[in-house]
This record gives sequence, C-alpha cells and structure tokens, in this order.
Amino acid sequence: MRLSLGQRGRASLRDPSPAVPAHEVLTLCAEASATLTPWLGVWETNDHRVADQHLGAAAARWEYDLLGDQLPWDTWEWDNADTLRTELTSWLARYAPARLRAQDAPDELLHRIRLMGLTGPARWSDPHCPNRHY
Repeated sequence: MRLSLGQRGRASLRDPSPAVPAHEVLTLCAEASATLTPWLGVWETNDHRVADQHLGAAAARWEYDLLGDQLPWDTWEWDNADTLRTELTSWLARYAPARLRAQDAPDELLHRIRLMGLTGPARWSDPHCPNRHY
C-alpha cells in the first residue's frame, strides 16, 4: 500500500526512528504544496510524545536560520520564502514551548524559540539572544 504525502507525514511524526526525519518530511510537504499551513496543522494535532521529540529536534535544527530571519531550507518558492519563514516562526513561538517543556527541552532552546517571536531591538537586546553573526 502506498501512502500519500500527508499520510507519510503523519506516520513519520509517530515513528521514533523514521527513515526520513520529520522536519525533512515537513519541508518536502511544504515544497510540494507551496504552503506550510496544513502540514503544521498535522503536527499540531499529533499530541504524542514522539511527535514532540521530533518537534524538539526540528526546532533545534531550525533555530539558527530562523533567528537570522532565514527559512531553514532552500526553496523553489523564492517569492513565498518570507511568508513560509514567518508562518513557521510564528507557529514555533506559539505552539512549541508548552510541548517542549513537557519533554524537558533545554532552557536555551526554549529561550531561542521565544526570541523567534520577537523582532528588531526586542530580539537583539534580549539577554538570551545568542551572540553570533547571521
């Protein structure tokens, strides 16, 4: 039986060791459909320990790029990259903290996710803002 892209995404969120990491499946789904909205919704509705572990891994992988106001993957949707980045950043800042706290995520990661929700001087002058050049 062949799984659709959406079914594959749901399955990867519940698999502790998926063949393709969940954040890469999200990227594939977003690129194939030119939108993040339904795929982020799938992740949100997967209220499951393993899905939350994948969320932590994705946030850790994406935080450098997102704090530098860059989409954390190359996209064919150049005209849509800022929209995708803004949606992903807002979603992480709103959705991820509670789920990751329940997984005992490192405070440093939680602060960086919080910083993603800030812009301009509020972000850069925050004492938890990493001291690095983007």
